[in-house]
Amino acid sequence: MSILAQKNSNTWIIAASLVALAALLYFLTAARDIVVGDSPELITAAVTLGVPHPPGYPLFTMLGHLFSLWPFGPIPFRVNLLSVVCNSLTIGIVFLTALRLCGSRIAAALAALLLAVNPTFWAWSLASEVFPLNNLLVSLLIYFLISWHQQPEQQRLLIAAFFLSGLALTNHQTSVLVAPAFSFVLWQRRAALVGKYKIFAACLAAFVIGLLPYIYIPWAAAHHPPYNWGNVSSLHDFAALIARRSYGSGSLVGTAGYSGGSSLARIVALCISFGLIAGTLSIFGAIETYWRQKWYFWFGLIAFAGVGPFFIAITNLNLNTAPSALFVLQRFFLLPQVVIAPFLAFGILMIARVASLRLVGAVIALAVLINIGTNYRRIDQSHNHIARSFGEDVFATVEPGTIILSTGDGIVLPLIYLQTVEGIGRDVSVVALPLMAAAWYVDQLRERSPALNVPFDHYDGQTNNLKMLVEANNGRTFAIAGGIGESDRSLDGNYWPHQHGLVSIIESKEKKFTIDEMVNDNERLSSRYRPPSIRDVRVRSFEQDILSAYAWPAFRIGNDYERIGRKTDARNWFQRALSIDPNLAPAREGLARTEP
Repeated sequence: MSILAQKNSNTWIIAASLVALAALLYFLTAARDIVVGDSPELITAAVTLGVPHPPGYPLFTMLGHLFSLWPFGPIPFRVNLLSVVCNSLTIGIVFLTALRLCGSRIAAALAALLLAVNPTFWAWSLASEVFPLNNLLVSLLIYFLISWHQQPEQQRLLIAAFFLSGLALTNHQTSVLVAPAFSFVLWQRRAALVGKYKIFAACLAAFVIGLLPYIYIPWAAAHHPPYNWGNVSSLHDFAALIARRSYGSGSLVGTAGYSGGSSLARIVALCISFGLIAGTLSIFGAIETYWRQKWYFWFGLIAFAGVGPFFIAITNLNLNTAPSALFVLQRFFLLPQVVIAPFLAFGILMIARVASLRLVGAVIALAVLINIGTNYRRIDQSHNHIARSFGEDVFATVEPGTIILSTGDGIVLPLIYLQTVEGIGRDVSVVALPLMAAAWYVDQLRERSPALNVPFDHYDGQTNNLKMLVEANNGRTFAIAGGIGESDRSLDGNYWPHQHGLVSIIESKEKKFTIDEMVNDNERLSSRYRPPSIRDVRVRSFEQDILSAYAWPAFRIGNDYERIGRKTDARNWFQRALSIDPNLAPAREGLARTEP
């Protein structure tokens, strides 16, 4: 075997080993069940060949469906493995990219390992999400683009980059933010493109071919799957879904209370996500890259600025609104980490000029092991059944024929998954209240729940409100899971929320319950519930909302005891609420008010 062949063989062995190590770590800690976030919705769409929220994520949905057909493990675990595979492969691509640029296998491997165990990157490798697939596609795009820059005569590399740029857009639209860096490379190698019209035509064709997965959306919608966002039936519907018009095309979230806040705070949160070692090596690496590979310095800087600080700044997500705001934003830290990872290899080589590369490698390898050891339990999702337990407990709480109203994703999406995929609670109607503002969702409710009378074509909380919905379904039970917000006060005059375990039943004010009846009812229900331990709840995630939902009945009873002057009983129930959720502010305030 020639020396060159031996080197290539060793390179691929190292790349495969890095992928295997990352895959093992992610596999061991991957979620075996649904978890909070978009995962229940994405799994539901993948299993049923449906259409998830805008922009529809056709590539993820099709790949997720293929993973759901694997003949082992629970259905959520099968689809979750798509994220494990994608981020593991991303680690291998990052290694190959860094090696092409810096020429050192050790430095490139260490850079890839640092990315693999970054707590944010690791945590978002464990459940169904579109971001790991985005990482893989963009890392491949960068690899082919850099390879073409080094070998501009290899036109197929550029064509592959254009194909991947189109394909990436069918998964997540943040990939378009790499376009300025892409254009910079094209300008750098413009001499190889002048007059080459066939190359331009081939690249354009490859880009268009990459967009073909979008055909899945009208195909899927035409088959009326059980989860079908937008109910796409026209070119206008299709364009609205792709453009995310229901959210506002320039907004990350559609919830008004989450918008605003400091752009600087969001960018600082992005920088903190790198960690001390990777962050320091990134800075050193940028300096070293400038001296060794100036073109790549500018490419990396432009790409990072686009997918990182620029995008994070314009998300307009207020980190001070709720603890879960950072949870929502963190997913967008992954691509900036992937883009900047090759700089780490240059940073390692810069330090290695002072200390030996082996010593630097040993220190970083030790840091990697320490990182795994200190973060393993916190990040591990293999025993997380919080979302499932909550959904099952809610369905066990209500009677057949009940109409459940909810707003928050952390509350309603587990219910939708359990009902749609596993058939749990099929005798109950689950209504995602915010979606009722869209006529397509109202049409779907009428089609799938003929017994549910919706007296309007869209819900606005004012002219078309909850009172109209309740009174149009006289005799049916309405339950609220997790709250319905403050914008609709139409029920206040004639109805009140009776706490019935994890839900509030909308009752006429003419119907009365004694405090003893409420206590006995909630005692009976709570004895069957499975609230999570505060130690197992991920900080700043929607799991906190679920924990609060378990604690809320005890708070409500304490509040009612306080209202009738029985302060000792009130204190006992406030303390009971805090034993479930120590962070439930209303219970803590109630406890302070009832001090003897």
